[in-house]
Amino acid sequence: MNIRLALKKIVWRLLNERQVSYRWIRLEMDLDDEKLEALRHELIVVRRWASDRDGEYLVWVGGGPAADTPSTASLLPPLNPPSAIKPTEPTSRVGQSAPANADTGAAPLSTEAERRPLTVMFCDLADSTELSTKLDPEDLQDVIRSYQETCTKLIQEYGGFVAKYMGDGILVYFGYPKSLERNAERAVRSGLAIIEAILALNRTMGRDKGIDIAVRIGVATGMVMVGEIVGEGMAQERTVIGEAPNMAARLQGVAERNGLVIGGLTRELTGDAFVYQDLGSHGLKGIAGQVQTWGVVGMVDDLVDDVDDDETDGAAEVPNLVGRDEETGLLRRAWASTREEGRGQVVTISGEAGIGKSVLIDGLKAEARQEGLERITFRCSPYHASSALYPMIGYLKRLAKWRPEDDSEAKLTKLEATLERYDQPLGESVPLIASVLSLQVPSDRYPAIEITPQQLKRQTQDTLIAILLETAEHQPLLTLWEDLHWADPSTLEFLGLLIEQAPTAALLVIATARPEFISPWPARSYITPITLNRLERPHAEALVTRIAGAKPLPEEVVDHIVTKTDGVPLYVEELTKTILESDILHDAGDHFELAGPLSSLSIPDTLQESLMARLDHLPQVRELAQIGSVLGREFAYEMISGLSNISDATLREGLGQLVESELLYQRGRPPHARYVFKHALVKDAAYGSLLRRPRQHYHQQVAELLETKFPDIVEAHPELLAHHYSEANVRDRAVDYWQTAGQRSIERSANAEAIAHLNFGISIIGAMPDDDASALRELKLQTMLAGPLIATKGYGAVETGAVFKRAQELSNRVEDPSLMFPVLYQQWVFNLIGSKIDEARDLAHRFLEMADAQDESLPKVLGHRITAVSHYFRGELGPARSEFETAIGLYDDEQHKDSTYQFGQNPKSASMAFQASTLHLMGYADQASALVKAAVDHSREINHANTMAYVLFYGAVMIAHTRRDLDAAVTSNTALLSLANEQGLALWKAVGTIQAGWIASLQGAHGDAIALAETGLEDLRVTGTSLHLPLAMAQMIEVHAANGQYVKALALLDEAMEHVDRTNERLFEAELYRLKGELLIFVRGLDDTTEAEKLFFKSLEIAQNQGAKSWELRTSTRLARLWAQKAKIGDARNLLQPIHDWFTEGFDTMDLIDAEALLNSLKQ
Repeated sequence: MNIRLALKKIVWRLLNERQVSYRWIRLEMDLDDEKLEALRHELIVVRRWASDRDGEYLVWVGGGPAADTPSTASLLPPLNPPSAIKPTEPTSRVGQSAPANADTGAAPLSTEAERRPLTVMFCDLADSTELSTKLDPEDLQDVIRSYQETCTKLIQEYGGFVAKYMGDGILVYFGYPKSLERNAERAVRSGLAIIEAILALNRTMGRDKGIDIAVRIGVATGMVMVGEIVGEGMAQERTVIGEAPNMAARLQGVAERNGLVIGGLTRELTGDAFVYQDLGSHGLKGIAGQVQTWGVVGMVDDLVDDVDDDETDGAAEVPNLVGRDEETGLLRRAWASTREEGRGQVVTISGEAGIGKSVLIDGLKAEARQEGLERITFRCSPYHASSALYPMIGYLKRLAKWRPEDDSEAKLTKLEATLERYDQPLGESVPLIASVLSLQVPSDRYPAIEITPQQLKRQTQDTLIAILLETAEHQPLLTLWEDLHWADPSTLEFLGLLIEQAPTAALLVIATARPEFISPWPARSYITPITLNRLERPHAEALVTRIAGAKPLPEEVVDHIVTKTDGVPLYVEELTKTILESDILHDAGDHFELAGPLSSLSIPDTLQESLMARLDHLPQVRELAQIGSVLGREFAYEMISGLSNISDATLREGLGQLVESELLYQRGRPPHARYVFKHALVKDAAYGSLLRRPRQHYHQQVAELLETKFPDIVEAHPELLAHHYSEANVRDRAVDYWQTAGQRSIERSANAEAIAHLNFGISIIGAMPDDDASALRELKLQTMLAGPLIATKGYGAVETGAVFKRAQELSNRVEDPSLMFPVLYQQWVFNLIGSKIDEARDLAHRFLEMADAQDESLPKVLGHRITAVSHYFRGELGPARSEFETAIGLYDDEQHKDSTYQFGQNPKSASMAFQASTLHLMGYADQASALVKAAVDHSREINHANTMAYVLFYGAVMIAHTRRDLDAAVTSNTALLSLANEQGLALWKAVGTIQAGWIASLQGAHGDAIALAETGLEDLRVTGTSLHLPLAMAQMIEVHAANGQYVKALALLDEAMEHVDRTNERLFEAELYRLKGELLIFVRGLDDTTEAEKLFFKSLEIAQNQGAKSWELRTSTRLARLWAQKAKIGDARNLLQPIHDWFTEGFDTMDLIDAEALLNSLKQ
C-alpha cells in the first residue's frame, strides 16, 4: 500500500478509536517492517500525534492533527445547514472550561445541535462549605484540583466527557460528543471507580491536611437536545436541553457520602452489571412526579464462574432461541465429541452485536449444568481492552474465592490452597500467579525468580493452561470466551496456546466475536467456525410470537417488528417488549388489538445507545447518514448528491466510509449507485437525532428536488412527495399530494393504501386553520374515502358511517356543485345498507330530480341507477328494470369512466349485474345469463376490484343461486371469495362465505355447511350491513333444513320475516313464505298442510304482484306437488300449467325442468 494512503488510514482510525495495534496495521495494509517503522517514526517523532504503548499499540496523543494532516474533520462541509435554532426552554450549559489536557477521546464537536440519548453524571465534593472554613484558600484550591484531576482521569478512562467544572461539582456526559456502547454502564463504572479513588485520596488528605473528603454522585439517562453553541468568546457554551442533567444533579443530592444514586432508565440500561439498593421513590425539585431511585452498591464481576449463573432452573431449552437449528447442531456435536471421546474441540462464533451469540451457547451451558459438568466463562470487556490477561484475572480471583474484605495475607493463603489443589508447585507458581493478580508476596517465602521477561511470560501462560487442563483431566470442561473483539493481546496469545493444546484433553473451547475480529489462529481440523446471520422472516416472526406469549399480536404489529429489526434477534426482542409495554396495544382477552399508530413508537431505550454509537463511530460523515435517513431506508446517489453542496469526490468518499463501516450497503457505482441502510433501526436513530427544524428543512429540500428534477417519481409516487411535504410541515402541498396518492391507489384497487393516504391528508387538514377552504379540502378527501372504506369494511361499517356523517356536515357548511351528488349518494348508500329502504327510495328520487335539473349526464346515470336499486330491493321489479335500462343507456364509457373511483363501483357494470338479476327473477333466464356475461366482461375492462366483486355477487352468484345451478354457483362463488380475500373486501367475503355454506349443503357436507354459513352471517353483521339479511337467512334456513334442524330454521324464518315487515326489503319475501310452507310440511307431515298451503298462496300472491315469475314458478311447482300427493291432480295441473307455459326461455333451468317433469307425471 502507498505509504501516504497508509498514513491517512492510520490517522483516521486513531482519530476515531484513539489507538491502533501494529498487528492490525500489518494485516490491514500488508506492510513490511521497514514501512511500518517509517510510519511509526512519522507519527511519533515527526508529527507527535501518537505514542508507543508496550511495543504493541500506537496511541493518539494529539488534540487534533495539523493543517496538512489527511484529516476527515473537514471532509464534509456543512450540507445546506438550516438556520440556527434558539433554545426555548431551560438548558444545561456545557462550558468550554475543561482543561486543555482533558482529552476524552471524543469526536470533534459538531457545530449543529441534535437529539440523542445521553447519560449524565453529576459528581459533587461533599461538605465543601465546611472544608472552606477549615482550609486556607490556596490549600482548598489544591484539594479541589486533586479531586478534579482524580475524577477527570477516571471519567476519561471510561469514555466520559467533562462538560463543565462547576466549583466543586463536575458535570459529565456519556454519549456526547461521541456515543460508545454501554454509556450508562460506563458512567456507573466510572462513578464507582471515582468513589474508590476518592477513598484512597482521603487517606492522603487526612494524613497531610487533617481533613475528611468524600463525593456524592448522581447518574441519569434520557433523550436530550445537545450541541447548540450559545454565547461568544470565552463565554461560549453548548446547550443541553432535557431532563437528564437536572435529574443527575438532584439524584446526587439523594446520595450519601461516597454514594452513587441512579434513576430508573439508567437502572434498566445497566441491567445485571451491578448490585443495587432500592432507595424508593423521591420527589425531586424540577422533576415532575415521583422518581424511582437506586443506590449502586458495587459491580458484579465481569467474569463469572457459571456455577453461580442463574440458568432458568437448569432447563436446556433456551426461550428465545429460534432459527438456529443448524448452528445448535454443530455446537452439540462438538460437545458430544469432547464429552464422549475425550477429544478437545474449538468452536468460533462470529456475528454482529445482538445477533444471538450468547443466546446460542446458553442451551449448551444449561446442558452441561444438568450433567453436573464444569463451565467457565471468560468475558472480555471494552473497559479493559488494554489490561493484560484481564479475563483470566477475574477467573483466578473467583477460583481462589477472594473477597473484598480479604487482606494480602488472606489472599495469599487462598491462592496457595488453590494452586495446591491443582498440583502446581508453590515455589514456582505462586510468584507467577501473584504477579498476574498484582499481589505482593513476602520475599522470604517466595524469592524473586531470576528469569527474563519473556521466560516469565511463558511460564505464567504454562501455569494457567495447566490449571485448565488439570480440570479437564477429571471431567469434560466447557470454556466460553466471549467478545474477543475486546480482548487484550496477552489474552489472545494465551488463548492461542490453549487452542493448540485443546485436542489433548476433554476441553471444549467456544469463542465469540464480532465480524471485525480477525482470528489470529491458523485453521485446524478440530476448529469449527460458525457465522451467525440474520434470522429469516419466518424465524423472526416465530421469535416475536414466542416473546409475546400466549396472546397473539396483530398481523401489522408483527410485520412492523420484523421489518424494523432486520432479523437481528436482540432488536426483535427489545422492540417486541417495548410494544408490549406501550399504550398502542389493547388487551382484548385472548389477543391484542392495535389501539394507536405504530409510527408513534420510538426506538427502545435499550437500543438507543448502541445505535448512536454506530453513527458516532464516523462523526465526520454522520450528517450524510442523517440526510440519507431523511430520504428513507434506501436512497439513490443522484438524490443525495442533489441535496448536498459538497464536491462529488468528497461525497463519494464520505459515502464510501459509511459503506466500509457497514452502516450502508451499496449497489452499483456512483453516479448510478443506490444505498441501503444495513439496519432500519440505524436509519431511525440517524433520523431521530435530527432536530425538528433541520429535519423539516431537509424534507422540504427533498420534495422540491423531486419536483424539479425527478418528475417521473412525482408522477409514479405522489405519496412520496406527500410524505416529505408532511414532514416539512408544508401542509397545503402535503394535502394535495395525499389526495393525488389516494386517487391513484383507488384506481389500482389498492384500497388499504388509499385509506391510509386519504386519512393522512385529513389529519393534516385538522392542523390547518378552520376555514371554508380547509372544509372544502376535507370534503373532497372524505367523499373519496367512502369508496375504499365500502370495499374493505362494508357499507354499514362504523368507519364508513363516520365518513358519510362527516361529509354531510361539511357539505352543509360549504357549497360545491361537484361534491353535491357524491354526498347525496353516500346518504343513499348509508340508508340502503341499513335496510332503510323507504328512506333510500326517497333520497334516490331527490337525487334524480336534482340530476334532471343538471346539464351533466353522469348525475342522471347515477340517479336512474340508485332509483332502480331502491325499487329492486322493495321487490318492484318492473320499475327497477326500466330504470336500470335507462341508466345503462345513458352511460358513456369514455365520458363516465372516472365515476368508478368516485362512487365505489362502475355504474354501468353494477347496473348490468342488477338488471341481469332482475330479468332472471322476471322469467327471462337466457337474457339474464347473456347480460351477466357482458357485465363480467365490462368489469374486467374497468379492472376495479370492488366493481368486479359487485358484478360477481349481484350477477353471477345470485343468478346461480336462483337457478339452483350447483356448478355455476361453485365457479362464481370461488371467484368472488378469491377476489375478496386477495383485496380485503369484507362485505363480499361475508356473503361469499354464506354462499359457500349453501353450496356445501347441496354437496352433502352438512357440518361444514352450517359452520360456513354461521361464520359468514356473523361476518356480515360485523360489516354493519343488514340489507342482505333476507337472502342470507334464506340460505341459512335451507342449510339447517337440509341438516334436519327444523326448529332453528323456523326461528330464522320468523326473524327474516320480521326484518322484511320492518324494513320493506321485500325482494326475497315470496321465497321466505315458500320456505316456511316447506318447513311446516317437514315438521307436520301431509296430514296437516292447511297452514303450509296458506303460506304457499301468500308466496304466489307476492310473486305475482312483484312480477317475479321465477318465484311464482317455484312456489306453484311445490304447491302442485303437494296437491298431487293429496290426489288433487286436476287442481295441481291447473295451477302449474299456466305459469309453465308463460316461459319462453330458460328451459335448462332447474325450476322449469322440475315443473315440466311434474306436469308430465300429472298427465299419466
